[in-house]
Amino acid sequence: MKAQTREERLEEEKEKEETITTKLLSHYLIWSVVVSIAIIAFGTIEYLSTGSTGYINLPVLVLIKTNGSVPGVFPHYLPSIIIGTIHLKSFAIIQLGILVLLLTPLGRIFLQIFIFMKEKDRAFVTVATTVFLILLLSLYLSRFFT
Repeated sequence: MKAQTREERLEEEKEKEETITTKLLSHYLIWSVVVSIAIIAFGTIEYLSTGSTGYINLPVLVLIKTNGSVPGVFPHYLPSIIIGTIHLKSFAIIQLGILVLLLTPLGRIFLQIFIFMKEKDRAFVTVATTVFLILLLSLYLSRFFT
């Protein structure tokens, strides 16, 4: 039986860490998609069972012509989505599921920052942090241009 050299042991440990981080990221992505689909399905079932959006019901043609910008028809901001979800309004529940799905890549980048920190890779920490901050800034600024 051949004894392992120091380099071989270090390489094996590095491969184990990469496997763990890969599994962590893949589980995060899979479960966030599953949770968002479950939330959307619950909101859809709520809508189909009650026949009500929980908000003002308008004909589809009116919604199309106004691009859905009629006040009181859809929750547009996070507080109104949360309040609508608490009151079991089907459109708010569906939008919460969509929000979870949209924030999944943002959470992945956030996790990636810590993975790069653990690996002591400063260049990638800087890049991932910059991308994360740009995404947060764009999400914040988007509310002023809708």
